Amino acid sequence: MRCDALGRRLGAVCVAVCLIIAALLTGCSSGSSSKPAVCSDLDSLKTSVQDLKNTNVRADGLSAVQDDLTKIKQQLQTVETSAKGQFAPQTSALTTALDKLETSIDAAKASLNAGTLSAVASAAGSTVTAGQNLVTAVTNTC
Repeated sequence: MRCDALGRRLGAVCVAVCLIIAALLTGCSSGSSSKPAVCSDLDSLKTSVQDLKNTNVRADGLSAVQDDLTKIKQQLQTVETSAKGQFAPQTSALTTALDKLETSIDAAKASLNAGTLSAVASAAGSTVTAGQNLVTAVTNTC
């Protein structure tokens, strides 16, 4: 009789321990599988940076570059909000590159010539590089 009672107690303890362990493992796995919001926000920015890379200033015109610039600025704001300052050096570099691109577009609109178009193309290349650097940094944490 004593063995039966002891066996039931051990069985009950074993079940309780298993339930506690299962609950702990479930809690850990659900927390580690979710990705930060910045990971999903990055997709649109990545696409827009690629669009800018594929835009030919001479063939597509300044308005195409301006459209890419506008999209990237909006998406950068979303990424900055969800990143909560985590990628400040990269977002700052992209902001600086976007500002230079905007300045070069304005200059080209004021005086359209080979020199101003070349400056737009150069600024667009710098923006693409800064955007790709941000994408790489964020992707490494996702």
